[in-house]
Amino acid sequence: MTNSIVSDSLKTRRQTLRSQRRLKGWQSVWRFSVLCGLTGGLVWLMSRPEWAIRDQSQIHLSGNKLLSSTQLYQFVPITYPQSIWQLSTQQLGKKMETIPPLARVEVTRQLFPAHISIAVQERQPIAVATSDQGKGFLDKEGTFIAQSFYKSVPSGASLPKSPQFLGFSEQYKNFWQQNYSLINGSTVKITTIDGRNPSNLMLLTEIGQVHLGSDITQLPQQLKVLGQMKKLPSRVPSSRIAYIDLSNPAYPSIRLRAYPKSQ
Repeated sequence: MTNSIVSDSLKTRRQTLRSQRRLKGWQSVWRFSVLCGLTGGLVWLMSRPEWAIRDQSQIHLSGNKLLSSTQLYQFVPITYPQSIWQLSTQQLGKKMETIPPLARVEVTRQLFPAHISIAVQERQPIAVATSDQGKGFLDKEGTFIAQSFYKSVPSGASLPKSPQFLGFSEQYKNFWQQNYSLINGSTVKITTIDGRNPSNLMLLTEIGQVHLGSDITQLPQQLKVLGQMKKLPSRVPSSRIAYIDLSNPAYPSIRLRAYPKSQ
């Protein structure tokens, strides 16, 4: 009697376990089927044309003042059509930030309707420059921006006409970063910085040409001395001044032109 009860109990338990295994198997199949269905549906949804950026009308620009929207669109590295789901907004922003006129780019996407928004922060040109890349402009960080980027400046915007830096190169970048505010704030107006001869940096000022020599770390002291010479033209005719030598600011000197020979 006891053996019969134990046997029936084991049989019932085995049947229960088999039922549980079958149920788990069906649950796994059901979950897999649902996952496949969702994945397939998502792939189908992502492939729909309404989720694609097909042309520049779906790109909204903002923040550009010196660059025209027409030109800025040309800098957006998108090949049409582009799935909005596959578009990396972060990579797109980083690529655009490599363009000299752009300091910062933020890209966001919107799904209804599908479009992307690009907000740019432009570098602000503060000086005219020439370099081995041709004519262009400098911002306060010493970033050279080729003139070709500003082919069509929107109305209401303007580019600087002075000061100008002739012969700008990478070697002057730190110099410009550290000293632009001093040059801009000089009591003697400076219109040109000439760096074409590294052994003698020169300035063109309202009181004449100034030679600074090769030690560009002396500029703060040199500008201080230059400020003290502001009234020089009232004492020496400008036509007589060939240049002012401040290569040693402790001992400034003036090179005079010779008097014309009498006939």
